[in-house]
Amino acid sequence: MNKQLEFLIGQDVDVIKNIPVAGAVILRKNKDLNVWEILLIRRTPQDRWPLHWEFPRGKCNSSDKNLKDCLMREVKEEVGLDVEIIRFIDKFEYLADGGTRKSVQYNFLCNLKDDKQPVVLGLSEHDIFKWVSSVGEVELLTLPDIKKTIVKVLNINSKLVDYPHTTFTRKIKEMIDQFIGSEQWKKW
Repeated sequence: MNKQLEFLIGQDVDVIKNIPVAGAVILRKNKDLNVWEILLIRRTPQDRWPLHWEFPRGKCNSSDKNLKDCLMREVKEEVGLDVEIIRFIDKFEYLADGGTRKSVQYNFLCNLKDDKQPVVLGLSEHDIFKWVSSVGEVELLTLPDIKKTIVKVLNINSKLVDYPHTTFTRKIKEMIDQFIGSEQWKKW
């Protein structure tokens, strides 16, 4: 099976590392506007994904005992906040580092342990932060997988935007599996 995938994607699949990633959709109540807001941070112009907006997230490493430890460490490093996990939202997969790393990102809804905490960016990766409350703003600022996760939180009651339950990645995998099982593949 690995040789079949290698042929289809053009590289040896055994060299792809699987790395878990934890993401924090941090929620706060804006008491002045009486709305819920989510923290977004923008990648620096020098970053691999320059000027893209996202929520705090990062790779788990060997010092992390579990996803919760990873999430707490990453949030503290990236935005200087202490948070509590409310619930699991979703997960998605992506390839990174030139296709050598497959990441499964587990996303959690979180709130601030103390509402008065200031956001302190670790300036090496992110340069600006913003609290957003509008699905429209999220639609304009974020990439598709990040957008889908955030919309599940902001859009819970109104259902203004709804995304299909299957992702493009799953559709590609289904197509590959279907192709490998077909008569056409056996002719090769």
